[in-house]
Amino acid sequence: MATSSLHQHVADVLGRQIAGGELPAGSVVNLAGLEKENGVSRTVAREAMRLLESLGMVEARRRVGLIVAPQEHWNVLSPQVIEWRLSGPGRDAQLRTLLDLRVAVEPTAARGAADHATDAERDRLVVLAERLVDMGRQGLGQTQEYLETDVEFHQTMLRASGNEMLAALDQVVKTVMVGRTRLGMSPSDPVHAVLEHHVTTARAIRERMPEAAEVYSRLLVSRVRAEFVLPD
Repeated sequence: MATSSLHQHVADVLGRQIAGGELPAGSVVNLAGLEKENGVSRTVAREAMRLLESLGMVEARRRVGLIVAPQEHWNVLSPQVIEWRLSGPGRDAQLRTLLDLRVAVEPTAARGAADHATDAERDRLVVLAERLVDMGRQGLGQTQEYLETDVEFHQTMLRASGNEMLAALDQVVKTVMVGRTRLGMSPSDPVHAVLEHHVTTARAIRERMPEAAEVYSRLLVSRVRAEFVLPD
């Protein structure tokens, strides 16, 4: 395994332990222990810790070394941190907060896209929305193709918003949508109203109707949040 893959593996193991509460804030992380437990070199262990430090999950403390940082220091919008948190016992709460984020930002992105999207982006959004409806009618709502189409729709809208801050959330939204599906927290069949809201949002964007795009997008993501499914 390449060094880059090794340090990512070590960071993944430790990141999941931190996100899952196995290593609470204040826990000391020992490089020698990491080397022994994971069978890696000191260089690999250091690179893994640098990655976690860049995400705010560990920090250097004088005379102590590296310790686990409190959650308020974490980069909670990092797709990697989100994925680790979704793998732990707090995944339900994590998904709820991420759905709240979508409700807060996607309607604004839809309004922006109605004003700033290119013609190609407007047409693409309509194509994607109509494809989702077709797949939903065919019972393909749990397929990989459906998920990829849904992700592309929301990422295209964010990128077309004309706001680089909203566009920067495209990977966050992808991680949320993929994680929700992977964890079995999506409805077994797409909700018809949600599918229709994709279409009405896309058409409002295509027709350069910012107020309507914002309203329909808010209906869409609010309904998604309302349909939040907890696994048995």
